[in-house]
Amino acid sequence: MKFLLSFAILFSMMNSVFSQEEIRKVLNPIEIREESSYIRSGNVPKEIDGLQWNRWTSKNFVVLAINDSYAKYLNQHLEMVKTWILARWGLFDTDFSGQCKLICIDDPVLFEKLFKIKKTKVEIRRDGQGRIKETVIFLLAYNSPSHSVPVPLTDVCLAEFGNKYNEDFAWWTYRGMSLLNGPLDDISRTVANVNEPIKTNSVMYFSKALLNLTKEEYIKLPEDQKSSFDSSAVIFCLMIRKEFGQEKFHHVIKDSITDPENSLKKWTGFDSYDDFDITFKRYMTDLSSDILAKKTPDSYLQIYEP
Repeated sequence: MKFLLSFAILFSMMNSVFSQEEIRKVLNPIEIREESSYIRSGNVPKEIDGLQWNRWTSKNFVVLAINDSYAKYLNQHLEMVKTWILARWGLFDTDFSGQCKLICIDDPVLFEKLFKIKKTKVEIRRDGQGRIKETVIFLLAYNSPSHSVPVPLTDVCLAEFGNKYNEDFAWWTYRGMSLLNGPLDDISRTVANVNEPIKTNSVMYFSKALLNLTKEEYIKLPEDQKSSFDSSAVIFCLMIRKEFGQEKFHHVIKDSITDPENSLKKWTGFDSYDDFDITFKRYMTDLSSDILAKKTPDSYLQIYEP
């Protein structure tokens, strides 16, 4: 079965490579005019006046990138990365409901001027019934694509997966799974961030607060609380996936959409949020301490397909 799954993934990857367009050089692409309120207001930054963008499309993406090598890498690998993101969590690969716009700019000043944001942002645009109309990734491409792309692309993959099956995931799922698809050094720092708060009994996100916080509530949090939530989400996903297995992890993310506490009781065997948190806190303490002591193998922080 594992062989067949691997063969299917490989075939999907190979098929995606041959189904995309070649990179073209484009002046003043429509996607930039549509997405930049700065340009829509009649301003054209001198930095992009006459600039040639690398543009290409594939089955699931419309991509614009200023940097030539960045564009080449994405042209060769982006559809594969999408497949990898879903497969490593044991989720079926699925085509997007529409092409995701991915706009990559490696100049932070130009990035902020065009989009009025300072870091990578994902927008999942939905209609009145909650169905996806469009997805856009504004990518600050200051790092290598393998470091910069998987985390925001995971947000889109999860949203599109939920869209296909008519259920959106809880916000902890987005944050935890996305960040666990990031670079290992970032994952280590995120986990290590809980060590001091646990020792000092600071306010943290344990199971009830974690599983019930919505995206809208998260957006309103100060940055330090967002960071605390992210750390708890990463550790929660890692604990359930590593200690209880992929199948139970799938059940928890599905059932927690409507009944978070019961999903824990049913699939992990704990009696309540409080009962679960006794083990969750100990897991946080041990894992963060081991990471700081460099005792945790890299393989433990990575999610592999079965």
